[in-house]
Amino acid sequence: MLKHAHATLTAAACAALLAGCSGDATGPSGSGDATMQAAAIGDDPPASPAAAGSGPSFNHNGASGTVDFQARIYVQTSAGAWTELTSGAWGSGTVDASGHGSAVVFATSRVAAGGYARVRVVFQEVRANMSGSLVVSSGLLSGSVTVDMQSDGSVTVERQVSASASAGGTTRLLVNLNAGAWLNQANASTHTVSESDFASAVAVTAS
Repeated sequence: MLKHAHATLTAAACAALLAGCSGDATGPSGSGDATMQAAAIGDDPPASPAAAGSGPSFNHNGASGTVDFQARIYVQTSAGAWTELTSGAWGSGTVDASGHGSAVVFATSRVAAGGYARVRVVFQEVRANMSGSLVVSSGLLSGSVTVDMQSDGSVTVERQVSASASAGGTTRLLVNLNAGAWLNQANASTHTVSESDFASAVAVTAS
């Protein structure tokens, strides 16, 4: 009789332990996590040679060279909470100004699965290094061009997105710097671009 009771208690304890383990596996630190990755490109991808035909070496956007940047990126849940993907540090990268080459990943982070409705990118430094000349309204633009961050030393861009992070999956954000748009607004004398011209050109999409 005592042996039977002991066996029953042991079985019940094992069942409770298994139930507890099962509950932990489906918690926030288990299947509720997702990965979110942020990458940047310099501009829209260039047209293929067949479509563009023979002509000047410049791409259609007029910008030739590279763009160096430093940025921190945040995403906002549908409930309004912000999560940083750059882990409290500045992410950085170098992209082709005319959209050639692959996107450069500058942040990867674990996030809670769910919907994200808004992206905030804080740029600390943006510098274009042109390998050719560009005719702009203020003259002939060449060499190094920086975005004027004004007194606070940064520029913030916020965009509405529709990003869904699935548990166990990876959601990708693409920050398009649209270099051709703001380089064409640069001042050829000071080699600077206004904060507003840069900010208005940047686009963000999710996939």
